[in-house]
Amino acid sequence: MNWTEALIWSAGRSLILAIIGTVIANGLQTWLRGLSGAKKKRAWGGLLLPFFVPSLMTGYCYRDTAMSLIHFPWAKEILYGLIVMMQAVPVAVIILEFSSSPATSATALYSGGLMKLASTERWKLFLTSRFQYSLAAFCLLFVLSFQEADLAALMQASGWTEWMFTKHVGGLALQETISLTLWPILIQIPFLVPIVLWLGKAGDRNFNIIERSTLSQPGRDWFCTAWLSLAIAIVVIVPGSQLIRGIFIGFGSLFLQPSTFRELSDALLIAGTTTVGTLGLAVACRFFLIQNGSSAGRWLLFCLLIPGSMGNLALGLMLAGIFQTEPFQIAYDTPVPLVLGEILAILPRTLILLHCLSRMNFPASEYLVEMLKSSPDVRQRDQAIELAWQTQGRIRFITVAIVGFWAYFEVMLPSILAMPGLAPVGLVLYNNLHYGRIAALGAKLALAFMFPFLIALGVLQLRKLWSRLLLN
Repeated sequence: MNWTEALIWSAGRSLILAIIGTVIANGLQTWLRGLSGAKKKRAWGGLLLPFFVPSLMTGYCYRDTAMSLIHFPWAKEILYGLIVMMQAVPVAVIILEFSSSPATSATALYSGGLMKLASTERWKLFLTSRFQYSLAAFCLLFVLSFQEADLAALMQASGWTEWMFTKHVGGLALQETISLTLWPILIQIPFLVPIVLWLGKAGDRNFNIIERSTLSQPGRDWFCTAWLSLAIAIVVIVPGSQLIRGIFIGFGSLFLQPSTFRELSDALLIAGTTTVGTLGLAVACRFFLIQNGSSAGRWLLFCLLIPGSMGNLALGLMLAGIFQTEPFQIAYDTPVPLVLGEILAILPRTLILLHCLSRMNFPASEYLVEMLKSSPDVRQRDQAIELAWQTQGRIRFITVAIVGFWAYFEVMLPSILAMPGLAPVGLVLYNNLHYGRIAALGAKLALAFMFPFLIALGVLQLRKLWSRLLLN
């Protein structure tokens, strides 16, 4: 497969996955809105769980499976496409669920269809209806599947990312590599426009609108439950069981690898630096570019999102070329290119995350916190701290934890931009996984997976202890 064929194959596959994924996401969103209470929380948890499974975990599980299907390339492509779609569909559901009420309701759209309006007016109504959010979800699904590189390289799935990664590792000249990556960047740019427009939308969601579904209620419930069960089984349970098996078999080998804890600390240091930079830039974008609603702000936001939306492989190659030129060469053998690359790569996801979590703020609770803080009673001021955690602190902690999780498990950018001597554990695992799945890698991956969770758990326990000391 040459470069042109790889590019066409990736675009065609991404279009198919985006179309199917958008239909599934619309059905899931309608189904979720019909649930309530604990059942709704469990459904949301099951939906989001596959999205947070890192490519290292799925790659560890399905690397050997993909190699065994070398004589059945269509089966390997179906498996790869299914995993990618199962991990991307939750993001599309989030886009649909956390959208503002459309300017044109379904009733107004139907009434407009009965009237003899000009074609341009009908399109304006159509583009201001709920269709704009389905379009944003479709575009996001296309971008996510088109630029996916980590799992594609491990499973050797056909496409431009696998072709480019193989040629880059094989010694293709950097300047030629960069010139080739311009084509996938140009393909993705039109798909970014609806996403930027979605981010710039202001207003409150209407929780009362339940969209009609083409499936009957029992059929919709069965389909959505089956989809969630299949996604959890393929993306979470099967890789998780392989990981647990690797722990029992290869745990002893961890003590024979003295570099493991240095690799964990390198990953944690890069993740912490990236998290601070990403959140700072994302908050600045929301305050200066999104909330003012100006056209200039949206265009600037569009330009900021382009580097992170071109895909980590293309972004890494671009930054490698830039930092090898004369003005920036002084920083090439430093962590600057890697940290900058991870900030730009995670920025689009972080903006979507902040946009969604901002809808979970409750002004009345925040006002109560401010009143308690100004109370002359010391106990009420202490209670304000606990209430502030419940209303604001918990959301901020979740935000920091998710962004840090993304930065911690980033593997493609470190493989291109990491300076000599810097070896994050994700990079070491990713490089070794290309040679096959062994138990020692499973034990090391499990340790790397548990490490950030143990840190987060420790922070939560310290917070609980601090609250008890204040309230006693």
